[in-house]
Amino acid sequence: MKLDEKKPKILFYDIETKPLLVYVWRLGEQVVYHHQLAKLSNGYGIICVSYAWNDNSRAKTIDWGYKAQDTAKVVREFDKIIKQADISIGKNSDRFDMKHLATQRMLNNLPPLPEWAGCTDDLEKQLRKHFIFPSYSLDYISKELGLGGKVKMEFQDWVNIVEKKNEQSFQKMCKYNRKDVEDTRALWNRLQPHITPKFNQATFYGDFRCTNCGSQDLKKDGVRHSGKTSYQVYFCKTHAGYAGRVIIPSSEKRIGK
Repeated sequence: MKLDEKKPKILFYDIETKPLLVYVWRLGEQVVYHHQLAKLSNGYGIICVSYAWNDNSRAKTIDWGYKAQDTAKVVREFDKIIKQADISIGKNSDRFDMKHLATQRMLNNLPPLPEWAGCTDDLEKQLRKHFIFPSYSLDYISKELGLGGKVKMEFQDWVNIVEKKNEQSFQKMCKYNRKDVEDTRALWNRLQPHITPKFNQATFYGDFRCTNCGSQDLKKDGVRHSGKTSYQVYFCKTHAGYAGRVIIPSSEKRIGK
């Protein structure tokens, strides 16, 4: 990789939402229907979004203001950030974070970003696809791989934030949110050599290089066959893993290259 090359901008992010308030007749396992939602809490609000680029910088937080509680402000400011990214990565983000953000854009009449859904990857999906762990929770994986686990939060902290507008619990949540992002980034970089990221580095640069990390320090690593098509497989010396493959032209196969 040339020193002056423009590297892809990879953004790691995580959101925190307020809980739903509902009316129920009893405690315990039960089905709760939409008509049981409390009048003033019929949808999620986004308390904060934390994000970090794939460098050594600390995570930053965009929040709704512990007194103002303005979700639209969070989404507007975060959308300015997400538009700068070539790929965004979260933990369970395809099912949760991305859809919450899209919902709040729609409800608050903010500019839509449906194209963003095609520029994401998900640590949760990659973990479940490639590995077997006793638990796939961020807290467990963070502890297992030496990152210390999540910042401890209590349910009462959510209550304090939403109902009491308590600044201490609010700041605690922002710290919790930033730690999740920094753990997601560290885990992604630790696990990346063992997975197949959706973002193809060779496609981004438009030349021949490792699809995983973008290195051009490659070596041939055998030939694979699929039907009548043969592929030259490459190994990346930089991240010590699979670098991609190219089709071997039929003319080269005939002359034994």
